[in-house]
Amino acid sequence: MHGSSDQPPENSSEHRDLGLPEKRLIVVAALTQGFALYALKFFDAVNHWSPVWQFVCYTVAIAIPPLVIVTIAPRLARGYWWVIAGYGAVLALLASYRGYQCTPADTIQCGWPHDFCIAVGIATFIVAFLLRASASGTERLLRPGYPALFHYSWDIALTTGLTLVFTGIFWLILMLWQALFKLVGVAFFAQLFEQDWFFYPVTWLVAGCGAILFRAQQSFVLTLKRLLRTMLVALLPLLAVLTIVFLATLPFTGLQPIWDTGRGSALLLWLVALLLFFTNGVIQDEFPFARYPGWINRVLLLALVLAPFYTAFALYGLTLRVQQYGWTPERLWGGVVTLTLALLALSYSLSILRWRSHWAERLRRINTGLALWVLAICLVTQSLLANFWRISADSQVARLAGGEVALADFDFFFLRNKLGRPGLESLQALQSLSVVQQNKKVAAHIEQLLNTKDLTWELRENPLQIEAREREMREIPVLPEGAPPPPDAAQLQRDSRRCQAEQQNCLWLVQDLDGDGKPEYLLFTHGSRSDGNHWLHIKAHTFGQEGWRLVSSSRRNTELSFEELQQKLSGGQFNLRPPRWQSLYLGDELLFDPTQ
Repeated sequence: MHGSSDQPPENSSEHRDLGLPEKRLIVVAALTQGFALYALKFFDAVNHWSPVWQFVCYTVAIAIPPLVIVTIAPRLARGYWWVIAGYGAVLALLASYRGYQCTPADTIQCGWPHDFCIAVGIATFIVAFLLRASASGTERLLRPGYPALFHYSWDIALTTGLTLVFTGIFWLILMLWQALFKLVGVAFFAQLFEQDWFFYPVTWLVAGCGAILFRAQQSFVLTLKRLLRTMLVALLPLLAVLTIVFLATLPFTGLQPIWDTGRGSALLLWLVALLLFFTNGVIQDEFPFARYPGWINRVLLLALVLAPFYTAFALYGLTLRVQQYGWTPERLWGGVVTLTLALLALSYSLSILRWRSHWAERLRRINTGLALWVLAICLVTQSLLANFWRISADSQVARLAGGEVALADFDFFFLRNKLGRPGLESLQALQSLSVVQQNKKVAAHIEQLLNTKDLTWELRENPLQIEAREREMREIPVLPEGAPPPPDAAQLQRDSRRCQAEQQNCLWLVQDLDGDGKPEYLLFTHGSRSDGNHWLHIKAHTFGQEGWRLVSSSRRNTELSFEELQQKLSGGQFNLRPPRWQSLYLGDELLFDPTQ
């Protein structure tokens, strides 16, 4: 059995407390980040910067200080700061390219860059434990060993998590402080704690102090690591049994129910990811599954051997979606995650089949390669080499040009609103497409999207889809026979859109419900349940000073089929009755309505 990785590597300096210079540097880095984020968020001049500079400043301010905080140590290799500077330069280049995809700023609104933040966060975490394993306790950068990589990855993750919890508890105490002084009429602290100039530096100062506290208490972090490992040891067999049993049921149920949910591939990937994560947490650098009896060991190995089947199913489901709808940034990220898990699961499976009881010795190479692969993916996907916005835009345009998608079904708003500069350029290129030029409404729609800086919901839909929906609305029966059709009002159109769903039927009933001589329009939406019963949703609309509005909505079960309901209403087998309970008014003010 190998040495346990619950202990720090021999060449690390973790057994020594952080020195005063390191603690000062952590505090300075934390305060620098707090003040930098405050300046970027609240200085008016920043709002007039190009998105390129905004992305660069935010990225460096968010990523580099935490990297220093979690990797600084009493004794570091000479190349430590060069690595920090080099990684900061790489992030600045990636951020500038991402910012360029959001230009011109007065036309493109990129919103919060979730995928960019996640990619940079994961990359920074990997760089942190690689750097800490290769630069701590040595005069020069060394090739890190697997025990050091494993130890520092867990150490940084746990220290970061504990620091966030520590900071959260600090603010809970300040909120209690604020509430108590409010009770006695002292509003000073409530006003102070809500000031941005107080929140940012204090929050990051507390986070820096928390990082110092938990980095100095390695015994506590190691104890927490052992507790988590104990949980993983207890839960891994259950996860393995789930993996085997569910796969055994698929020959009887088929794969179609998985695709029908719309999230089946994601659930399969979650199962594989948890299985692999739990396996690594249990094994660490010890002999595989040494804590389990022999029969449980064989169950765990069987689950790992079968894991690639789940990633194959997920890849197949993703392929079907791409063939139907083309590439989007979400599907590209799904493809990256699926491919990564597939390679990892296949590596584990082949190692078990090839090396049998010695397969865990291959984990060092597999997991190290995985870390480098994920780091490369996080950086490459944010660069010119793999611009997901450009790939998605080209895919959607190619599907339209190749006739794979009808003009009426194409989402022009998606190009304009979700794909930044590549989407805008692709939308401009569509203007020269013959199928677009032949349809004046679509051409005008594209022109409006290109010339509108503030996109509105009215531009969301393809004009041909609006026409189709309006035709379907006109086909909805209107009762009693001869009654005027519903007016072309936005409220009525929104409510009637549900009629386009499958297994739902609709009809309009025109009646004067309040006796004012003006008709109200009641929309009946009828649907069937899987058990054979029916449901009925009724919405009543009236016309007032603000135009058409919804005045009442009710939902109930019914034994009537849609044909029976339509027959009874068209035959006049209904009547209007005044409410049993009257409403209470004070002058013209309604005080109480017993029907609501």
